Amino acid sequence: MPQFLMALILILVVSVGFGALPAAGHGAPKHVVLPALALALGLAAVNARIARDAMARISAMPFYRFAAWKGLSRRQVLLRHGLRNVAVPVVTYMGLQFVTLVEGVVVVESVFGWPGIGHALVHAIFSRDVPMVQGTALVLGLSFVLINALTDLAARRLDPRGAA
Repeated sequence: MPQFLMALILILVVSVGFGALPAAGHGAPKHVVLPALALALGLAAVNARIARDAMARISAMPFYRFAAWKGLSRRQVLLRHGLRNVAVPVVTYMGLQFVTLVEGVVVVESVFGWPGIGHALVHAIFSRDVPMVQGTALVLGLSFVLINALTDLAARRLDPRGAA
């Protein structure tokens, strides 16, 4: 589900329907909840699926079954042999999700009236402020490169098979 659609549904249900949280604004911690949920819900579902599939794959491997066979408790097997192996695909996918998150931020900030780089980019596009659009694209592009480099380093460090 697109993040802007999730934002609109959250506004209708949580703000208009229940009156629990404000639909827009910034400054108080309660203003962060709906935008954060709109951005995170779809990404969290995919992360859970990636983690589940990775854990199913790792738990079927011989080294994992051997760790259980030699007498380690389920907790010890998971902590010593499972988590680092599962962390590699999860961290890699989270790095890739950064692009999706930034795409969502551009629209979600406008929906919730939150001042940020996405909101500024939308206003710059509508007012044809070319230097602002170029600067924003440069900052976002550099952040994509930085996040991908950090993700690669983290995945290499976490991978128990490689030389860390």
